Amino acid sequence: MLTGITLKDYTTFIKETTFDFKATNYKILESTNVGVNRVLKGALFIGENASGKTQVLDAIMLLLNLLLTNSEQNYMVKKSLYTKGTKFSLSYTFNVSNNDIKYDITFDKNTISLERLYVNGVLKLDRVGKSGETSFGLEKDVKDDINPSLSLLKLEYYNTKFNNDPVLNDWFDFLKNSLYINCLLKACQSFNPAKINEQAIIKYVENNDATKLNKLIDKLNYNSEIVFEEQNPGDGKVVGVNSTKMIGLKKKGTDVVIPLGLESAGNQAFVNIILPIHYAVKNNCMIIVDEFSSGLHNELEEALIKYFFNNSKNSQIFFTSHSTNLLDTDILRPDQIYSFKFDAQNGTSIKRFSDENPRESQNIEKMYLNGVFDGMPKYSKEFKD
Repeated sequence: MLTGITLKDYTTFIKETTFDFKATNYKILESTNVGVNRVLKGALFIGENASGKTQVLDAIMLLLNLLLTNSEQNYMVKKSLYTKGTKFSLSYTFNVSNNDIKYDITFDKNTISLERLYVNGVLKLDRVGKSGETSFGLEKDVKDDINPSLSLLKLEYYNTKFNNDPVLNDWFDFLKNSLYINCLLKACQSFNPAKINEQAIIKYVENNDATKLNKLIDKLNYNSEIVFEEQNPGDGKVVGVNSTKMIGLKKKGTDVVIPLGLESAGNQAFVNIILPIHYAVKNNCMIIVDEFSSGLHNELEEALIKYFFNNSKNSQIFFTSHSTNLLDTDILRPDQIYSFKFDAQNGTSIKRFSDENPRESQNIEKMYLNGVFDGMPKYSKEFKD
């Protein structure tokens, strides 16, 4: 599980900024929202528009894309435009099977200038520029002329599987199971081609029925059920390139099936996210959700988040939302919430709600709206041209 991220000279983050995902001393939601070794099962990022919330999700995505995909990465766009120089760096910490993993990486323009991996404080991979040294197993291995745009860690995984190191392979399995969802764009990105039929609804429809999903939907008391129907590939409603099935929704008490493409934005957002959340509950992974509040009713957001925390074991959800009703100690612990604000002098700054030591019985939504935790925008609501 991800225990922390540190960003330096990254996008809107001018100052070195650390996000801590380890539980503090709060006792609320201990059995549901806290995983093994007191690692939190996720965090909410809230604040005004363009304050840097999505950039934290992008930092997690950068790691996943760097290590697990073959697509070319344009690292330069991640360098902060608000600071001088050409370098930026990220540091990620994980706890896997009671082992601490730390991965540091520095980029210079469009190349990797430094890369280090520590397992329980022991340096396992050390790369500077095009040269590096690894020590997986009993012997050290010196590397020369490394492709400056490729991660040495990625190369070692695909070439050697770390000499069958169980901890590091468990870590990569956790990363590979992860998912990215953008509720606004209704997009889903998988990092494990072998699992995509279980993760993305557009693929799930080809080899499954909707029974399992509808059991969950019924428990949520949602007003519709999902229907997978056989259809003619030429009628314009086909899901997937080779699919002959249509995804539709049928309102309870009716026999009318409406194709997903003709449904409301809210129903489309719901169908796009329900399968990934269900998958994340059953498999150890991260689910990264941007614009969670797009199209979903506040009550539905609460239900989905509580379902995840109540049923997941070693999975995590990291998400952005503008729905302040989620700021409730029946849903999230104060140490699971970060507020964001941006100003020209400091760039993005963050505040972890637990840093203000709110009591468990306090109304943290009201405190946020009153400016206690920062990140509350102050827009002019009454004006004339």
